[in-house]
Amino acid sequence: MLVISHLAHIETKTINYQFAPSVPAIFILFCFLTIIVIFPTRSATSQQTLAIAATVNDDMISVLDLKKRLFLSIQLSGLSNTAENRKRLSGQTLRSLIDEKLRLQEAKKFKITTSRSEILNAEKNFARRAGMDRGALRGLLKKFGIETSVLLERLESEIAWSKLIRRRYSLTINISEKEIDDFMLMLKKNKGKPEYLVSEIFLPLINRQISSQVLDLANRIIEKIRKGGDFAAIARNFSQSPTAAVGGNLGWNFTEQLNPEIKTTIHKLTKGKVVGPIETSGGVYILRLDNKRISNPFKDHTHKAPIAVTLSQAHFALPTGATESLINATHKRAEQISATAKNCSHFDELALQTKSKLSGRLGTFNINQLSTQLQQISIKLPIGKASTPIKSASSIVVIMVCNRTKPEINDPNPINWREKTRLRLTNKRLTLVSEQYIRNLRRSAIVDIRL
Repeated sequence: MLVISHLAHIETKTINYQFAPSVPAIFILFCFLTIIVIFPTRSATSQQTLAIAATVNDDMISVLDLKKRLFLSIQLSGLSNTAENRKRLSGQTLRSLIDEKLRLQEAKKFKITTSRSEILNAEKNFARRAGMDRGALRGLLKKFGIETSVLLERLESEIAWSKLIRRRYSLTINISEKEIDDFMLMLKKNKGKPEYLVSEIFLPLINRQISSQVLDLANRIIEKIRKGGDFAAIARNFSQSPTAAVGGNLGWNFTEQLNPEIKTTIHKLTKGKVVGPIETSGGVYILRLDNKRISNPFKDHTHKAPIAVTLSQAHFALPTGATESLINATHKRAEQISATAKNCSHFDELALQTKSKLSGRLGTFNINQLSTQLQQISIKLPIGKASTPIKSASSIVVIMVCNRTKPEINDPNPINWREKTRLRLTNKRLTLVSEQYIRNLRRSAIVDIRL
């Protein structure tokens, strides 16, 4: 159930999605979700800043909450913080905040709690997926004046929801031996056929009357990606699919395993190609083909390259407009560390001399989470040997690989693959349960829009 309050009127209108889906008030709501959120200026009063944007079952979302989250999402996505982008992305951001409230309320109902260590670990994983360590992530947030709590609240909602779904439903899901047999038979039948690694961004389309606004937003996102925008970062912050947490990655699939409304598009794509918007009954998809291979279902594909590296960094910041002499002097300091460092421990000590918060041990990363330049360095650089100085517009850095880990090659025996299949089918079932659960919560929720 949804309630819309109009401040200029005394009357309050109540709408139930199940029984009155075509009444004009729903159109008013979804028009609201696509219009610009007018944020307070520096001279705004504290009362304006703390104005209520919406309530979700009596829990408040303030205009300030919406402003902070929108700013966070835009910055982490690499989008320009313009009035036009805020206008087009505010609806998706408010929808995400409403869903987070619903998830946290439901978790609280079942006495699900999250510990400080769980949240910090989630922050570390979030940073790693973004190609940085937790310190660098917090440094980025500080640079843009974003409180760390804005991100931690988002992560807390994800953790609580995941724990709730698993606690309530994991024991009720029973994957039969026949299901496993059928799935493995399907894999065998598809041996030798093309298999696709696809990423997605999904923008929901709840009301057909706002399809043009959603399609316009999708087109602008596609334009940004084609100009070099980070697909995974945009997916993490604005996609409304469960795959958002992993940058939109759908994993390897045959065309038959994909959504029927998008599978006809995939086999036409070349590697790296972005396509969309693809309008379906539930919403709009933006797709990217990340890779393609010929299926060999019971072969372990993960041993072809190193999968993870532990990195350390010596970081020398360059001020805006740095002179040639300052750049040269900084480059010489970086060269000295590169030539002097004997091993990772020694390198870490030398890196501290830069007095930069970005210097030191960066953490462990999957190779595909790093930039192309760092991937090449991390694969080729001998362990314990410092790189030559690497210059960018704002810094000079020296990198050292402290460890390089190859994935374990699983024994491709029938028992092993049956267990992998059971886990895959269980996770798929849990994802479906999660999607249905949040849909039910949306239907029964009372959302009061105050703007």
